[in-house]
Amino acid sequence: MLLVPSSSSPSVSMSTLARAGRQEGRRLLCAGTSSSPSSVSCSLSSPPPLPIANTTTVSTSRGGLGGSEHLRGQRRVVGPLAPAPAPFAASVLGRRLRHGMTSGATMDGDPGPSAPGLDAANLLIRGDGVRGDTLDDTLAHAGLSLQQRADVLAAHPPLAAVYDLTQEVQPRINYLRFLHDNDRLGGESVASCIARQPQSLERDFNLVHECEHFSVVNKPWCVRLDTPRGWPGKTRFTPKYPGDLSVEDWLERRHPHWDTVRFCHQLDNATSGVLVAASSKQAAGAAAKLFRERKARKSYLAIVFGHPAADEWTVEARMGKDLEDPKGFRERVDESDAGKACETRFRVLQRGALTLEGKFKGVLVSKVEVTPVTGRRHQIRVHAAHSGHPIVGDNAYSEDRDSFRTFLHAHVLEMPFEAPKGARDPGAWGTRRWVAPEPASFAAAIG
Repeated sequence: MLLVPSSSSPSVSMSTLARAGRQEGRRLLCAGTSSSPSSVSCSLSSPPPLPIANTTTVSTSRGGLGGSEHLRGQRRVVGPLAPAPAPFAASVLGRRLRHGMTSGATMDGDPGPSAPGLDAANLLIRGDGVRGDTLDDTLAHAGLSLQQRADVLAAHPPLAAVYDLTQEVQPRINYLRFLHDNDRLGGESVASCIARQPQSLERDFNLVHECEHFSVVNKPWCVRLDTPRGWPGKTRFTPKYPGDLSVEDWLERRHPHWDTVRFCHQLDNATSGVLVAASSKQAAGAAAKLFRERKARKSYLAIVFGHPAADEWTVEARMGKDLEDPKGFRERVDESDAGKACETRFRVLQRGALTLEGKFKGVLVSKVEVTPVTGRRHQIRVHAAHSGHPIVGDNAYSEDRDSFRTFLHAHVLEMPFEAPKGARDPGAWGTRRWVAPEPASFAAAIG
């Protein structure tokens, strides 16, 4: 069964859903796109067509703020490489060397264990970052006019009120410059991208919770975790732009006394939200046990294309690796015996239209709550696309190369801990519920 309406949703028969899926398939064919033949769509939105990617092939489209295609050019480094701040270098260098790394983060499209360290081989990487002692100076150096700067600050107030200039604002601009330098903005300038979609500068590292055992981070989108596992003596992570800070880097600066950063679960580079790191093997083991036994309860927010016919639905399509993806990045629906059992539940919270300036402005979209029962890689993203409602900005599983981020956010994580054996403070455990608030970028994207 691919898509099961909940008993609490409006009365929708499977024949109605199937009929909607057939109509959606015909509309997509007329629009020149394709969808999985087994998909069941709940959306009958009006043109422009939903940007649904073919779930069994790799998109080779270039451009867009979230593009992840590698260039076929020679890697160049422009300008002097900026050294790490002295206190950070002193506190972390030893651990970096033990990990087999000499520098920070990487990005989507990392070729993985088969070719560690080659992710930056064909990329143009600047050594110089955007400059400015004030926010206004920084935006001016990025190429924004006086009026554009005023409009951006009005549209995205956290830029001035919340974000750190050198650790958050300037690195995000440098990230956009990196995309531009490597032909991933579709020919658009960095200044134009920022002026058109001001929330593209959203980058706020903050803590949801902190105690002796755990640091729970609200991870920004397009920021990597970066803890390598089992790669002694190998280089995998390479910085792509000045200020390319991973969550591991951020936590190491905050906790220089930790012997290492132990992430208790995974979160995609493109996804923002709740991420748990443990201070000890004991704490990490207690958290890992809950994820392994599927006792950890997770809830996500997403903005998807289309207006689903049902208020609630469940996708149970099996999944496996997309063998047609030469990079080995994508997953796909695989209903054969080789596919792994998966289950994802969706609930509509809001129906509206995309308000981001650009190609898809005005297209019907919905904000949904997503509960993954299982935890396969890219499960939410694949199941959303498979049900006919790909996530806005998801360049791996939709045709959207225009929106500045993948609109998927890890919102709530509930962990029913049992005190580990020998714990000095058994009363400090019990059920924990951690919430990463809905990002400002979500409210700016739907109306």
